Amino acid sequence: MRTPENWPPIGATLEAELPCPVCGEILGQVIAHHDRRGKRLKTVGCTQCGLMRTDPLPTTDELRRFYESEYRRSYKGSECPSSKRIYRAALLAAGRLRRLSSHLPATSKVLDIGCASGEWLFMLKARGHSPIGVELDSAYGEFGRREYGVDIRTQSLDTLQSPEHAFDCITMFHVLEHIPDPIATLRGIHRWLTKDGRLIVEVPNINSVHQNPAKRFHHAHVLGFTERSLATAFQASGWECLELSLDRYERNILAIVRPQDTNATQDPGLNVRTAPPPTPLATSKAAMVRYYLRGATYLRWLERMSQFTVEFRIASNGQSPREVLHAVERKYR
Repeated sequence: MRTPENWPPIGATLEAELPCPVCGEILGQVIAHHDRRGKRLKTVGCTQCGLMRTDPLPTTDELRRFYESEYRRSYKGSECPSSKRIYRAALLAAGRLRRLSSHLPATSKVLDIGCASGEWLFMLKARGHSPIGVELDSAYGEFGRREYGVDIRTQSLDTLQSPEHAFDCITMFHVLEHIPDPIATLRGIHRWLTKDGRLIVEVPNINSVHQNPAKRFHHAHVLGFTERSLATAFQASGWECLELSLDRYERNILAIVRPQDTNATQDPGLNVRTAPPPTPLATSKAAMVRYYLRGATYLRWLERMSQFTVEFRIASNGQSPREVLHAVERKYR
């Protein structure tokens, strides 16, 4: 694709229109000119912490309007989740519950930020926890309340009325990359978590070698986190990292954190490397060749085709959304 007129070339280092929202660095390296659908989207990588971001970043109000009415239609193609997406979300929720059960004491009070249609809330409720979800999309929120009987508040996080220190655990799965001011959001969450509580965050790993370089950037993902930039964000917002890990194909970063001990003298950021941040992955032809020469690319493709086959069968058998979730919950209990 051609470079848009008057845009700096890929690889150029420049002063970004706004400083990095994680570390404040103004210098950025131009990483891409287009999103995964070929639309114009300038992305820069921070030369200090490695965070990638849309330049310029949209405002909070612009994003709120987008997520309230346009996001699901443009990203998912529907105002309500389809049967195959419900099944996919149920599998993800069941897997997360197995993975995170040690951080969820019995009958935990859980706040899920950006809960979509509430499959994670359903799984938590089925195991005896007391979950509440916050979701901007009114159609998805209404769907979850109606189909699953879960508590979803259709509102922005900054308008949530909840007592201080009311939750044992707060979760944010694939939400932080949508927020232009992650530090303010992470700081604001402190007031709702108990002293010994946990914040669990998952974001896409923008530096994953198993992500197609041509599909790396999306208008809705205004931030792209690396391990270093995510750990830096937690350190800057008063959180101590207990775990920072990658999934099987290194496509997602999972972080489990707790409020920093104000009396602690050691560096609270687990895995914050002191070496310079890695150079952001390029979207060059060479990067594309490396991606398609990697054996894991085809193994993952075969796994996805197998999953799509199961999803098609689930979508065709006429089960209600609640029946789909019940079946997955019982299978993985």
